[in-house]
Amino acid sequence: MFKTILDRISRGLDIICGALCVVMIGAMVILTAAQIVFRTWFTALSWSDEVTRYLLVWSTFLGATCVYRHSGNISITFIQEAFPKAAQKWLRVIVHAICFALFLVLLYYGWMYVVSNPMTATSLPIKMSYIYLCVPISMLILLIHALVMIIDEIKGTKEVEG
Repeated sequence: MFKTILDRISRGLDIICGALCVVMIGAMVILTAAQIVFRTWFTALSWSDEVTRYLLVWSTFLGATCVYRHSGNISITFIQEAFPKAAQKWLRVIVHAICFALFLVLLYYGWMYVVSNPMTATSLPIKMSYIYLCVPISMLILLIHALVMIIDEIKGTKEVEG
């Protein structure tokens, strides 16, 4: 029951993060093109570089959650493949557990940075805390994905996703 709910949450978050990444990258392309047009024929947009930068940061962190969920990150598997199949399973569990611990630490320090940062963006009237919020949000999503992957490895129900 818990695993099913957690898996549904993980899948839903993956879909949402993927869609947000597409929207943010599309917005970055449009803003960059608009900046070129405005700089060439009109007055340059003073805020577009900053918005593009923040969209890149958010799309990078949210994109990392999608990559981790689909095991798309780069890995060195020759050491793992030297072990028997049963040991390989437990090595993957250990790797995901280490990732879980790292995500937990980054969640904590990311949140501490968000709540302790009083700065405002350079060109925009928004607090930098909203920009830095991408770190704890993405770490929370990564924690959920890691937990699902650990449970899948232990139960032997890991799905092959594209």
